[in-house]
Amino acid sequence: MALRKRWIWLTVLMVIAAALAVGAWASRGQVAYAQIATGYAAKQTCSCVHVSGRSMESCIADFPEDARDAIQVTQDGEAVRASVLFGAISAEAVVDGEFGCRLVD
Repeated sequence: MALRKRWIWLTVLMVIAAALAVGAWASRGQVAYAQIATGYAAKQTCSCVHVSGRSMESCIADFPEDARDAIQVTQDGEAVRASVLFGAISAEAVVDGEFGCRLVD
């Protein structure tokens, strides 16, 4: 009987592991999209605020409406940070003198 319970638990764990692997595989495109979107938002907002001289609210108003709700953008001095999923995926852009803004690692 103990051997049968062990096989049942092993099967359940294998099914859970397979489901997690399939979920990770299926969401890889969404993660890449979120990384691109946060980089774009950070760079655009940094340039909008520091190069164009507009307010943060004015720059965020340029985003598509669904992006305004999904992406959190903050400014700390000459750095602008954009993040999604409560900071799990983020990007930061800084002012680089006469060259405008650039993304940092």
